[in-house]
Amino acid sequence: MVAHYNARAGSGWQYAFTDMALILFMVSAAALAKAPKADASALARPIVSAPELADPVGLWRPAPDAPSLGAWLAAQPRDPRQRLTIVAHYAGSDAAPASARAAALLRETAGAAGPVRLVVEPGEADEIAATITWDAGDAAQPKESLKP
Repeated sequence: MVAHYNARAGSGWQYAFTDMALILFMVSAAALAKAPKADASALARPIVSAPELADPVGLWRPAPDAPSLGAWLAAQPRDPRQRLTIVAHYAGSDAAPASARAAALLRETAGAAGPVRLVVEPGEADEIAATITWDAGDAAQPKESLKP
C-alpha cells in the first residue's frame, strides 16, 4: 500500500505564522484598550533637534603640554562666520559636572570665542573637547551669555 498525502492549500508554515501574528495583534489591541489614557500635556514636549555641525577646522583637547583653550583660540586664524563648539561627554547619569566643566572652559576663552555652542551629552567616559567649525546652522550671536 502506498500512502498518499493530501497537499492542500493552507497547510504550510506561513499559515501558522499568520495565525500567531493575528493572535498577537488581538492580544495587543485588547491590552491597549484597557490601558489608562495618557495625559496630553505629558506627551507635549518641545522638539529637540541635533545641532547642525560642519567639519571641524580646528580641534582642541586638554593635555598636560597643550595650551589653554584661550591661548589656542588666540593662535587660530578666525572668521566671524566660524563657531566654537565645546562638547562635554559624561559617563553615568549626572550631567551637572560636565556642564560645569563646559561652562568653565567657556569662561576661560574670555569672550574671544565669538559664537559658541555648548553640547553636553552622555558618553563612555568623562571628556571635553572644543572645535572650530564652519557651521551649516545659524551662527548668530547668542542673546545671553555666561558671565564669569
